[in-house]
Amino acid sequence: MPPSYRGGTEEYAYQLVRTYSESRPVRVVTTSARWTETGSSLSIGTAEIERLPAREVLERPVLTAPSAWSRLKQEVLGASVVQLHMPFPWVERQVTKWARAAGIPTVLTYHMDAEFGRNPRAATARFVSGTYRSISCLPALRNCTVAISNSLGYAKASPVLSRFLPKVRVIYQGVDLDRLRPVGDAGADAVPPRTPGVGRVLFIGRLVPYKGLLDLLDAAQALRTSGRKVEYLIGGKGPQTDELKARVAALGLQDQVRFLGFVPDAAVGRLYQDADVVVCPSVSLLESTPITLQEAMAFGTPVIGTTLPGTEETIPDDGQRGRLVAPHDPAALAGAIAQILDRGRPGTSTPAKTWADTAHEYLRLFEELESRPRAT
Repeated sequence: MPPSYRGGTEEYAYQLVRTYSESRPVRVVTTSARWTETGSSLSIGTAEIERLPAREVLERPVLTAPSAWSRLKQEVLGASVVQLHMPFPWVERQVTKWARAAGIPTVLTYHMDAEFGRNPRAATARFVSGTYRSISCLPALRNCTVAISNSLGYAKASPVLSRFLPKVRVIYQGVDLDRLRPVGDAGADAVPPRTPGVGRVLFIGRLVPYKGLLDLLDAAQALRTSGRKVEYLIGGKGPQTDELKARVAALGLQDQVRFLGFVPDAAVGRLYQDADVVVCPSVSLLESTPITLQEAMAFGTPVIGTTLPGTEETIPDDGQRGRLVAPHDPAALAGAIAQILDRGRPGTSTPAKTWADTAHEYLRLFEELESRPRAT
């Protein structure tokens, strides 16, 4: 995916690329899907980019031209180590097959148990997701040398990755506070004025079902019923936007919930600093570790997540820096919000792992794999 399209997987990939490029020449082979030449882009340092023709199918990039496949094979066979981010349908299977046949080690960064379609429970979506796993995802994991997970808990809980635990290595993702740290007046107009005596809850991320925003709205209704004065800022875009706005109207929360749309980097840090608590009530293993929670803690803002394996491994549940509640439990979420609002900000930030730390772990792994004799 291109740096002009914002999302956790894209940021992860391009932050690594940017850091790699600080010490060596880097060239990225990606696709033309969703590519725009304008808009906010993630930094990729001095890396060069080659875009292969592709189109989106079920919100995933798929190579379309025989020349693209030929070019990709040429790159793979010329490599000493291949790194690929999953899910990347069909490409992941073929790349790992070429690499394995040539004795080239392959590192797969496994971001999520991918599901396809806007309603994962629909029969068609379940069929497509199952087909993808059987003919692309599982063969790629069988072929690869190492599979990277953001947490051991996620790897063990994943119905897919748990089958390959001997291949799994854990490399925790980093945060880029320099990108988010406010400079001058940049982004100041994106932060709505505060109302005295009203707590502020912030969500930043894609508006998709697995983020659990419907539970957040139900928690908001419970807090209003209890007499709490709270406002909710929801930053981001996504396919669930209309459904969430309709739910806000149905619950009568229009005076408390504000949709910010896409939030530029210059405003994200300001919103973290301004919020009383940052929430990401994820409800499925499509979310391994919400990076927004780690960013917010590094800004000194308490956070609330859910007891999914990756989040449990990386977010504290001490009632000051953070709280964890069960997924799909709006009442518990409301209680956690009330507790954090009562206690206030912890006053100190939580040290964060940087993307440079993450990238250096990858580079050490690449050097280890390069030093091994090639399989024949």
